[in-house]
Amino acid sequence: MKNKYKIFLLVCITLIIMVGCSGSKEIQKTWKAEDATNNVYSIEIKEKEITISNDKENEKLDYKQNVIGIENGVKYYGLTIDNEKYSILFPEKDNTDLALFLKIDSDDYLDGTLVYAMNTKEQPSYNDYAEKFLTH
Repeated sequence: MKNKYKIFLLVCITLIIMVGCSGSKEIQKTWKAEDATNNVYSIEIKEKEITISNDKENEKLDYKQNVIGIENGVKYYGLTIDNEKYSILFPEKDNTDLALFLKIDSDDYLDGTLVYAMNTKEQPSYNDYAEKFLTH
C-alpha cells in the first residue's frame, strides 16, 4: 500500500511540475504589440512557445512560466526565455486584453524594462502604455 501511495504522489508532483512550466491560458493568445521604436508586431503565445512576427521576420522562442502572482491588483506571469527573466503584466484589473511585456533585471516581476505594449483587440501604443502604467 505504501508503494502505491508513493507512486501516486510522484505522478502528481510530476504533473504539477509539467503543468507549471507551460504558459497559463490567460497569456496564451495572439497579441498586437508595439516596441519602443514604434515597430508593430504580432505575438502569439502558445503553451511553451512564443512567436514574434512583423513584416520582415518571424522569431520563435521557447519559454517556461515560473511565477504567477498578484500585487496591488496587478496580475503577473513570470517567464524564462534563454535564461533571462521576463514578465507579462495585466495592469488593469479584470482586463486580460491589455498587457505589458517586461524584461526583468531583479527578483521583482513588476519592475523592469518595457519590451512590448500588448493588446488583443486594438493596436497598442508603447509610449501611451509606458506613460499610463509605468510612470510613478
